[in-house]
Amino acid sequence: MDVFFVRHGQTDGNIAQRYQHPDTRLNEVGKAQAEAIAGKIATLEPTHIITSTQLRAVETTRIITGSLPVIPETHADFEELRRPLTLVGARYLGLTTLWYVVRWFFDWPHDQGETYPDFLKRIKSAQAYLETLPADARVVVVSHSVFTNIFVEHLCLDRRLTFFEAVKGFWRILTLRNTAIIHLQYAKVGEGLCGWSVLKR
Repeated sequence: MDVFFVRHGQTDGNIAQRYQHPDTRLNEVGKAQAEAIAGKIATLEPTHIITSTQLRAVETTRIITGSLPVIPETHADFEELRRPLTLVGARYLGLTTLWYVVRWFFDWPHDQGETYPDFLKRIKSAQAYLETLPADARVVVVSHSVFTNIFVEHLCLDRRLTFFEAVKGFWRILTLRNTAIIHLQYAKVGEGLCGWSVLKR
């Protein structure tokens, strides 16, 4: 099975480098990015298209699948990390965000939002769902930078990331382009083995 993770198109929040509300829409550049990538998605001949329920991912999916004979499926497991709504508008690299990330990573108490263990549990649920699809499926998943990168980091890893692995992952999160495609493959293997591999990142 081939799985292609696609980051949603650009939003004003991406440009401002600020956390955004789940209902944030694509800006005009984001719509153009989705239109530009639509042809590439068509050449992949997807059999399944899965999207995060958040609006920027849904809008991206509508554009890239406009002429495809596949009905997209919205799936909450593929949503972005669920952060406290008090973070909406905070800068990615601001002190408020950095303090939140430290508390989140080390499971220190914080208000609302999804804990690291809860997020990892949801990622593993999304991974398990993909593994139920046919072996010859070609799956496009429209999601978000944090979800996609942490998903890839945990493909064959059930434990939490080390501090240094997390720093590397944080850099990848910050540098993943809108509508970038990450190509994964999955093949069913024996118990205790990992059937996932990253072909293009």
